[in-house]
Amino acid sequence: MMGTPLTASVATTVFSLLGVWFVGRVVSGRDVPDRISNLLHLAMSGVMVAMPWSAALPALPQVVVFSAGAFWYAGAALFRPSSDARLGVGHGAHGRAAGLWYHAGMMVAMVWMAVAMIPATASADTGGMAGMTGMTHSAGTVGGMTGDVPWALALSIALGACFAGATVWLAGLLIREAAGAAHRLAVADLAASTLMAAGMSFVLLVVMT
Repeated sequence: MMGTPLTASVATTVFSLLGVWFVGRVVSGRDVPDRISNLLHLAMSGVMVAMPWSAALPALPQVVVFSAGAFWYAGAALFRPSSDARLGVGHGAHGRAAGLWYHAGMMVAMVWMAVAMIPATASADTGGMAGMTGMTHSAGTVGGMTGDVPWALALSIALGACFAGATVWLAGLLIREAAGAAHRLAVADLAASTLMAAGMSFVLLVVMT
């Protein structure tokens, strides 16, 4: 288990709720890009539900999927910032390209967490990624995956702080949009964005450290 039973349960509850939301958003998506965006967030939610409880999640598929997602969002921000401004969860309220870059960064954070979760089993014999990164933890343990490595701990804290800031930013937008004439679906999307940012911050700052 990563973290404590309480922190793992909190993370699982938050991302389970988000997973249910994104299933509905995938089904009701406006077009293919919108469904792709929500599928990526659904994949994130699924990984984050399981991550606190098991180190058995294969890292390579996560790295491939979320790296592709980061490039996809970055490409949208560079080449279609206006037409793709509302991809996924509340991008219109995020501010066009800024929202796309934000979600590209979220995909990168998922890649980092996938790498940080790789157990250091037999790293000295295999020369695996865990050995190369210096993450020498006891075989079979998952808790505090970055706590023993100063640079990894610093990176997790920095990412967690960024998502904490994003939570405050999005919460402010949510209050403004909810008080205005925004469509209810747009407000709900923004609420999902806010909850996901809070969940990411919680996992990086509390569960992983």
